Amino acid sequence: MTKKILFVSHTSRIDNPYDDPSTRYRCYTPASALRNNGYITAVTSQSDFGDGSKYEDFFDFFVFHRPYLTESLVQFLAKNKKSNRIIADYDDLIFDVSQSKLMPSYRFRGSHFHQTSMYLAANAAANRYFYNFTFSTEPLAERARALFGDINAVVVSNSLDAGYLTRAEAIRENTGQRPFQIGYFAGTATHDADLAFISHAIAEKLNREPASRMLLLGPAAIPDPLLSFRDRIHHQEQVVHFTKLPYEMSQVETVVAPLEWNEFTVCKSGLKFFEAALVGCSVVATPIPDIDRFKSKMLRKCTAQDEWMNALSTPFNLTPEEIEMEVVNFAPLIDAELTRLKYEGIFANES
Repeated sequence: MTKKILFVSHTSRIDNPYDDPSTRYRCYTPASALRNNGYITAVTSQSDFGDGSKYEDFFDFFVFHRPYLTESLVQFLAKNKKSNRIIADYDDLIFDVSQSKLMPSYRFRGSHFHQTSMYLAANAAANRYFYNFTFSTEPLAERARALFGDINAVVVSNSLDAGYLTRAEAIRENTGQRPFQIGYFAGTATHDADLAFISHAIAEKLNREPASRMLLLGPAAIPDPLLSFRDRIHHQEQVVHFTKLPYEMSQVETVVAPLEWNEFTVCKSGLKFFEAALVGCSVVATPIPDIDRFKSKMLRKCTAQDEWMNALSTPFNLTPEEIEMEVVNFAPLIDAELTRLKYEGIFANES
């Protein structure tokens, strides 16, 4: 019998969950991979799911992305407690109350500490109903094992669907001279400190190479050391729709992805590397574990200031043929087929 899987995301974008990047990667991409292998799949919001009464008799498995405990959800989870039928999925460290002070909502968006802690507590409370968990990174899985004890924690890394891979290949084949030598892409204003940390290294590169230019995309502030180069920095503050992002990145030779190092950030995904590398960009990044697992001539890993200076001062000088070879080498790690196989392993354990 064909198995039927519903992905349920606790997203604020109720009308169109696909526009939520987290929901797109953790729900729509695996749903598509499973559907391509004969499963029946669908995606909905937790708000729409309610108590599950309109779905529970049709679907065999339920993957709850970032499950948030509500009165209606409890009714469904209580009936299926610890069942193989339900899976909790996480792509951020949002279930550890001890890390409240590290949450972006508290640090950058003005949320009260108590409010942030209660949000994390509600996430943690939901997890007592689950035995099967999927996590986007190994550090996340390790944290959950330490907190929740006897659980089945499976690492299902973020992957890219066939549509993105096809567009990226076309971009690599058709992109000629790139007008920007360096690029930084910020989805939110919470990364100002990250960009500021490497601003001296970027300033040194711009100073040493008078013809070089920078593309700064998103609501990140231009750090003081870069203000004197403002005429060579194209700053587009509005966040670009995800369908246009690969084409924006294709204008850049080297993408920088600095990231503060703490308990929250080390659990994050390596998307910043492979999204950019797939469109032919070289990448210089902080080696959080999910980036450090990649070994590529297109990737340089930096922590200290002098490492960033050296990485940005030395050209990558990769030919198109070398770039293609590098993409072929790391592409298996981000293939959605791996996502499908991981979920099938959970589905096979009937209970």
